[in-house]
Amino acid sequence: MSNRRSSKQFSRQFRSNPAILDEQFLEEELQYTTDRREGEPNTSLVSTSMYLNKSLSRISIPKRPTFNPLKYSEPSLAVPTTPHEIVDIETLDIVQEMKQNAQLGKIPVTIATTQNVPQLTTRTTLSIMALRGIAQFEKLVTLPMKAFKRTSHLDNLGTIPVAVLQGVEEKANGVLNVSNMKIRIVGVLFVGVAFFYVSWLIQVLNKNMLWFSLPFLFATIYTTSLVCITIYNNWYRSMPIRVKVSRGQEPTVAVLIPTYGEPVEMLQTTIESVLAQEWSDEKFVVIVGDDSHKQQVRDMVETMQENFAPAHILYHEPPRKGDPARKGSAKDGNLNSMLAFVSKHYPTLAFIETRDADDIVGDPNFLRYSIGHLLSNPDTAYVQTIKEALVSPGDPFGNRQTFFYRGVMFARHAANAVFPCGSGLVWRKDQLEKISGFPTWNLVEDLYSGYVAMQHGLKGAYVPIVGAIGQVSPEDIPNVYKQLGTWALDTVRLFVWKNPWLVKGLTFKQKMQFTELGMFYLMSFSMLIFVLTPVISLFFGFHPFIASNIDYMFHFWLYAGVIEILLACIGDNATFEEIWRARQMWIGMMFVYIQASVLAMLYGPHRKPTYKVTRKVQKAGLYFRETFFQILLFMLLLSSIVYNFATHPNILKEGDLGSAFWVLLYMMLLLGIISKSWYGVRLNRSSAFLQKQQTSLSRKAI
Repeated sequence: MSNRRSSKQFSRQFRSNPAILDEQFLEEELQYTTDRREGEPNTSLVSTSMYLNKSLSRISIPKRPTFNPLKYSEPSLAVPTTPHEIVDIETLDIVQEMKQNAQLGKIPVTIATTQNVPQLTTRTTLSIMALRGIAQFEKLVTLPMKAFKRTSHLDNLGTIPVAVLQGVEEKANGVLNVSNMKIRIVGVLFVGVAFFYVSWLIQVLNKNMLWFSLPFLFATIYTTSLVCITIYNNWYRSMPIRVKVSRGQEPTVAVLIPTYGEPVEMLQTTIESVLAQEWSDEKFVVIVGDDSHKQQVRDMVETMQENFAPAHILYHEPPRKGDPARKGSAKDGNLNSMLAFVSKHYPTLAFIETRDADDIVGDPNFLRYSIGHLLSNPDTAYVQTIKEALVSPGDPFGNRQTFFYRGVMFARHAANAVFPCGSGLVWRKDQLEKISGFPTWNLVEDLYSGYVAMQHGLKGAYVPIVGAIGQVSPEDIPNVYKQLGTWALDTVRLFVWKNPWLVKGLTFKQKMQFTELGMFYLMSFSMLIFVLTPVISLFFGFHPFIASNIDYMFHFWLYAGVIEILLACIGDNATFEEIWRARQMWIGMMFVYIQASVLAMLYGPHRKPTYKVTRKVQKAGLYFRETFFQILLFMLLLSSIVYNFATHPNILKEGDLGSAFWVLLYMMLLLGIISKSWYGVRLNRSSAFLQKQQTSLSRKAI
């Protein structure tokens, strides 16, 4: 075994001397990697900068002599603080060959010393790779560590789950493994079972209490209709064969990054990830549209341009809100201003990428695949890719949207109903201009821009690679309500006032896809009916239908069981935990979706709701006021089952076990959102306690 320095030893030495990356370090890494050759390499976590496999000569130390720490921070795509976390057995041969070639004088190798890198104050992936002179790194595999997001900054995270960076894999023959045979089989089964159940329900309906039984019947028919539409929409699933732009054939692309108050470090990280892609630097026109009009953002962009000279990195100030020259009051106005700038100063540029200020690039070949598809499919106007997010362990709020991006979007591609999702998106500029730029009618421009494009007969596509990774996700109740509530308000407003069956230009399949999308949020009204029905039954003994327990079980459980199987088939790449968490969020967000639906109707087609940017910093707290209705409903469910059991001593014979089951199930689902009302509070207290203990121990040591 090698006499390799431990992580703690290296950390202590590095803090006292940042230039510790020397030849001894390389020798230790080579020996350590050799020792691990027989062991199983860890692939559980991948560095956030796995895409930095292009030449990094532009940031090598000799080319950055005028380092200004007040104006520019080191590239913030950081890795964990131990040296062995950046060398994997896959790089052993590369490093050995590099050293041999260096000895023969074939390639230069720069080794860090105290003399030649006095300006380095932080250890980053970019600086390390520049020091080593290795351009062949494809990815950096790290040792196990919790991918836990304690702050909202990517540079403090260091690693992310490998699943976040994985798209949908292709088969060896280039055909994507997108199967829908299970969905078709279960779908046909459901149609038969649903007809059997609904027709039975109509026959046994409690006609003496129509005020109670009719809403239940309506909710059942509505749910059944939505499931049938979902089956139809998922009958066909497809995904394009991936086509890559060849090296040296890259067209110029404009990357539009609208920002409105995001932290400068976060914005810088996003720009770095864009420039680190497998794409020629001189083919980048990165435009930062600053709606906050901050000098800090301007300084950062200008300094980025100095350090990444081949690319064009520009600072752009859109007209202020209220200015007649501004087309759009929110992000749409910022994007339209940048689009007009590109059309004026880069008239021959053909492709536009839009990227949120907090979304880094996922796949290093994002542009190669996206623009490759556009070049090989001249009839396609835009390409959307997978959007991922950095989340806390277990993704407690379902921010990764696995069910959507790795399931539903396959069906949308087959129906030509893929809509833009803001980031990880590339447009043809001429097609975007054909719809007069980014639309301003709806609250969020991305969904409606695709909707308008489809009305013009344009085509969108879904390429299953990770095009964007959110550096921060909403993980406190108010922020979650804001984001999901905005999506619901935007979708229902579109469904009510620009209904797909009333507007011109959409195909039948596109109409069905957008009908499913609108009905999903409106189903919250049916969900509330389902939750209240067993409560009324347990309290008052009323039932929406008159039937024996055996008759009910025979008809209903077959119906419910097929729905469960269908959900599992549609979310084929989602785990059971992810499906359960999604269901918890559906019922937990019920009141938010109901409120959004009502507001969408009240605002009308000509009055636009005010848009608020999702907060980029988490605020842990006790949000019982925000979950008041969920807590109230939970207590109502609990009291109903306690009351029924208390008034029926012989529970097995006299108790309403069917209603009791549904009450218990709804309580478990509601606990999903209620338990999030104090999410992060325990962590903060625990961290504070540990810091207090460490401070106390330090004082005792002194």
